[in-house]
Amino acid sequence: MISFSILIHKWSGLFTAVFLIVAGVTGSLLAFEDELEALVNPAQYVVQPRLDDRGQPAAMLDPFELHAWAERALPGYQVFGMPLLRQPDRSVKVNLDRRNASVPDADQAFLDPYDGRLIGIRKWGASPFDSTTIIGFLYRVHYALALPEPWGKIFFGVVALVWTMNCLVGMVATFPRTGPFLPRWLPAWMIKHNASTYRLHFDIHRASGLWLWGVMFLFAWSSVMLNLRGEVYTPVMSTFLEFKKQPERPPKTTDKPMLDWSQAYDIAVAAMDEVARAQGFTVNFPSHLFYNRRLDAFIYFANTSRDVTQERGQTGVVIDARSGILLATRIPTGEYSGDTVSRWLQSLHMAKVFGLPFRIFVAVVGIALAVSAYTGLYVWWKKRQARRAREARIRVGTT
Repeated sequence: MISFSILIHKWSGLFTAVFLIVAGVTGSLLAFEDELEALVNPAQYVVQPRLDDRGQPAAMLDPFELHAWAERALPGYQVFGMPLLRQPDRSVKVNLDRRNASVPDADQAFLDPYDGRLIGIRKWGASPFDSTTIIGFLYRVHYALALPEPWGKIFFGVVALVWTMNCLVGMVATFPRTGPFLPRWLPAWMIKHNASTYRLHFDIHRASGLWLWGVMFLFAWSSVMLNLRGEVYTPVMSTFLEFKKQPERPPKTTDKPMLDWSQAYDIAVAAMDEVARAQGFTVNFPSHLFYNRRLDAFIYFANTSRDVTQERGQTGVVIDARSGILLATRIPTGEYSGDTVSRWLQSLHMAKVFGLPFRIFVAVVGIALAVSAYTGLYVWWKKRQARRAREARIRVGTT
């Protein structure tokens, strides 16, 4: 069993090593995505806080005023998503759908929250050579190697699945073959600092895998969830957890005019309040409002006591874009066990919980993952060189 685990660990590790180095380094950087955006793209991302005549913080525009400004400033686009929260030193980012091929290919626009002025537009993640899109490109590399959809996402999902298996067999591969278990297993958790270069790499690879095993397994399996949710994650987790099944969308009422955004917001807020009373949770603050053209529905997110993060809203209601009828709800925790586990896995993976200390921890784990993958490659390469040298000596001895 141990020999088989070592064999599987070696080949699965060789398959995933380079990709895990990429994922680890990019993941460490993305733990500070907001700060990086402000650093490399300040022209679009950062605004100067304003003061009024009394020296107090100036009032920012209402979200729906900003939406109207965006619609006027961006002919040829449909604004389909906007935040309801604003920060005094950040621009307001809205989501775009290009409706006219003659306008630049863009999917995000940035507005000044104080006067509604259009600051700029971009195609998220389009290029690593443009300061406005490089962080998005880094994100695309992290989850799909920046390969075309859906192939990059599927491929990295397969890598994550192999990584998950590698975590399981890697633990078994460290078990002692003979003798009393714990006394012989304890050295595997340690690093000999005065050892040779090869032994130091070997110890770092083995010990880091053991000490961080739980965290690595969490990131591996959550990566499967993010990339192969319907194909692998949900079928596996459904064997012992319950997931909410969204109801079929009723026939669209296209004979009625579409609600404007402020009307949709008022109806969605009322629907959220009703769901909160029925489900027994509290609403903290509104977060985002989106229009989904495929569903012909508005999706409203608010931060509630069922959310696992305080940065933005994860609880959502879906209403018909014309009648305002409640179509579905999205309760992140406390309703279905599978949804609760999935929400925690996603929030932990993306460092959206526990504030700055956890983001620092995730960044360190990302570097540790890259180091573990590198040291594994180094150990394999040195063993391969030694094996070839032995084979060459044998061939010389037989001639």
